[in-house]
Amino acid sequence: MIISVVSGKGGAGKTTIATCLAHIFEADYYDLDVDAPNGEYFLQPEDWHVRQVFQKQPVIDASVCSGCGLCTRECRFHALYKIIDTVYLTDTLCHSCNLCCEVCPEGAISYQPVAIGEVRTGFSTQTGARAVIGDLKIGSTRGTALIQDIVRHLEQNGGHQVIDGPPGNSCAAVAAIKPADLVVLVVEPTPFGLHDMLQTLEIVEGMQKPIVVVANKSQENAPLKKILAKRGYALAATLPLDSDYHRILLDGEILSKSSPVVYTLLQQALAAEVQS
Repeated sequence: MIISVVSGKGGAGKTTIATCLAHIFEADYYDLDVDAPNGEYFLQPEDWHVRQVFQKQPVIDASVCSGCGLCTRECRFHALYKIIDTVYLTDTLCHSCNLCCEVCPEGAISYQPVAIGEVRTGFSTQTGARAVIGDLKIGSTRGTALIQDIVRHLEQNGGHQVIDGPPGNSCAAVAAIKPADLVVLVVEPTPFGLHDMLQTLEIVEGMQKPIVVVANKSQENAPLKKILAKRGYALAATLPLDSDYHRILLDGEILSKSSPVVYTLLQQALAAEVQS
């Protein structure tokens, strides 16, 4: 089973829950929060294997290009623009869709691979399973492409895989949800957290994924329970705002490994879905 752990906002505790689930279910862990991966600080993987990830990018041969501008008009992402008779590329806007190459009447556009990040794979003695970490190259905006590459290589070995997705509700978050058999939505039950949770719920519901909702750093759950009830959900587990939990995390420990209470809460929250 592939379990994607997501949150509508940063700081809700998504990585805390994802590393706990990797520990509880002895699951392979995929850190797809590629802009700022930090699950490895809890899982402490060893024996790294590193794989570079590339994406193709258009290159314009100025000696062949007539400057007709057809590619700039057809590019839906506005990555190409023309000044006088010269076409330029804004690589941060390019989605490598190949359309510019297809429409160019002179054949002046070709593609070359550019590095967008790397994937590091190690073994965690904390979980007894693999930890796969996506690292986006500094300055690159192609996080979604890196996530999609990792998902394509996701190994379903008969056990469980836990995906730690990027926060928010962007294309990158959707890419991390797409392969999931089950989505664990981590909510910080504050006004901002509830607002962003509703956006995430709409995305996950639109993708027709089963959902388990976990409240983290909670002091008051009544508004959250009311919102969930209106949409036909129940709160599966609650982790309170607890200074002891904070100390455990600051020490780089997996919360479920140090707290039997958290272990039991999360195991029971997912028991029915994981066993089905």
